[in-house]
Amino acid sequence: MTNSFNMFKPHLSAAHTFWKSLLEETDHALDATCGNGHDTLFLAKLLPKGKLYALDIQQKAIDNTSSLLEKELGPNHQVQLLQGCHSCFPPEIKKLKLIVYNLGYLPGSDKQVKTRVKTTLKSVFKGLILLLEGGALSITCYPGHTEGTEEEMALLNYCQTLPQTYSFSHSRWEKRATAPSFLTIVKQPK
Repeated sequence: MTNSFNMFKPHLSAAHTFWKSLLEETDHALDATCGNGHDTLFLAKLLPKGKLYALDIQQKAIDNTSSLLEKELGPNHQVQLLQGCHSCFPPEIKKLKLIVYNLGYLPGSDKQVKTRVKTTLKSVFKGLILLLEGGALSITCYPGHTEGTEEEMALLNYCQTLPQTYSFSHSRWEKRATAPSFLTIVKQPK
């Protein structure tokens, strides 16, 4: 029997397990920082009859995601790729069941181009408005660099101010302060 929990990337295993439990195949979701497309691909496979948007500020990320999707799903995949900042959702994006963030910088690219506290908080604020009841934000934080630490702390502080209609969970390996962590914010059903 194979265990799907990845000991060296527990944040990914936790995220994937959470997404599988949350999403139904007809739901709508957004990968707000699509990067190289791995999360987008995973989500696309969970949403064969739904709608998936993939957003990134860098054209290289959009190109990388597009290539991966075409390779794995064929040229007629149903993912809508959008270039732009994760703090500015395009108007065609309406209510969503899940919004995914993988914060930081694009692996293999310029590390100066990365998510920042101000735009991430703006995006999360807007994202919470777009969530359906029972929907969630899934955020992977990377505190291994200064901006990543600041982002994670700002998000946790923001979560403390949310009304009771939202709940959140934050997990990380103890004694590994620079290890990625996994934050979820859920909009409670009425």
